[in-house]
Amino acid sequence: MFNPIRYQLQVYLKKVNLKPVGQVLSSQLILQALSFGIGIILVRELPKSEYAIYSILTSILAILSILSTSGIMIGFTKIGGKIWHDISKLSSLIKTASSIRIYLTAGAFLISGTYGYILLTEQNIPLTQTIYFLFCVLLIVIPEIFKAFISEALLLRKEIATVQIVQLLIQASRLLALGFIFLFFKKLLSIGLILTITVISTWIGYFFIKYKSSHLVDSKAPIILEYKKTLLHYIKLIWHNELFFAFQGQISIFLIGIFSTSNSLANLGALGRFSILFNVLASLVGNIYGPKFAINQDRNQLKKQFYQLMILLLSSSAFILTIANIFPNLFLWVLGPKYAGLKIELSLVLILGSLNLLVTGISSLNQTKGWIKYRTHFEIPLNIIVLTCGIYFLDISNLKNVLYLSILVSISNIILCLANSIYGFKTYLKP
Repeated sequence: MFNPIRYQLQVYLKKVNLKPVGQVLSSQLILQALSFGIGIILVRELPKSEYAIYSILTSILAILSILSTSGIMIGFTKIGGKIWHDISKLSSLIKTASSIRIYLTAGAFLISGTYGYILLTEQNIPLTQTIYFLFCVLLIVIPEIFKAFISEALLLRKEIATVQIVQLLIQASRLLALGFIFLFFKKLLSIGLILTITVISTWIGYFFIKYKSSHLVDSKAPIILEYKKTLLHYIKLIWHNELFFAFQGQISIFLIGIFSTSNSLANLGALGRFSILFNVLASLVGNIYGPKFAINQDRNQLKKQFYQLMILLLSSSAFILTIANIFPNLFLWVLGPKYAGLKIELSLVLILGSLNLLVTGISSLNQTKGWIKYRTHFEIPLNIIVLTCGIYFLDISNLKNVLYLSILVSISNIILCLANSIYGFKTYLKP
């Protein structure tokens, strides 16, 4: 007997296509479990003074990654959303973007390296160690010059499994190496060894994705001047915002590193491990919603996708915050006795993580369409006003106050992202 409700449900599920969502969720759950395992080994085993250094290095890596991308990914996704079905054009786009990003990375390393040198010097790290640490960070980012564009191209073509396998391979190899050392050579565990393992794992992932994407990467593909012009346009349009955003995103680490103690810096880095709770959702945005939003040209469908994502992010964040406030001691127990008594700081870190997730989600969708009108004009002035007021009124040598300041900055960024989205939908071509 024909059941119209069942039929409509089957049609809806077929249209939604939950297979890629399931692939991302399942792989990300494994990936984040691996990443969390690595983080907990480091948090529990490294002295606070060394974990403070690890937090600084993570901050340097984040800044270098952002600056070396500096607007080029916006142009890449915008072009790729239109030519994703044509492999020859996509190959040319990958080659064109990679050739530009080499120079971006060189400039980005000069800036992030200076930032890192200042913070590491504040922690009294010897010059030889500082140079080695910064060199390892550069070796971690170099394969990303090519891997990032290959990954984005694969996602646009809905070849999601390869991208997920690469991420799993990198984290699994790191965890296995660190686990082996932890079990049999615990005394050898150090920042230098951790960086060396990370470098090797990153290059393993790069060679794997290069092999699996041979159908997209053609060494004979020409560099297309039209693509280059578009990519450079977005770099020039947004480089100053990316520079500011890179440092603003690490403002908590910077302020604590300069004005407070290594103990507070280690506390902030350890609590930051729980950002893993939001990483699965961020991966859904990057692997599913972003590419889907990029190739969609229907304004009504775009609005629907946008609202669905906002509901998902808000409801998921509310759930995480509720659980953390009911069982704070359980969360802190995971980090170990060195980090007990940080209940308020835990709540603030998770609130900040929720807000940053919204910023990531909204800005990711905006960037796929090039909706950055207000960002180019107002992001820097708005953030400077918030930061200046916060530094003036708050004691930034206190971890809680630094987190309050970061939350205020994140709220201002959400307002700006929403303004970009509203303007983008308003001016987008009618369906």
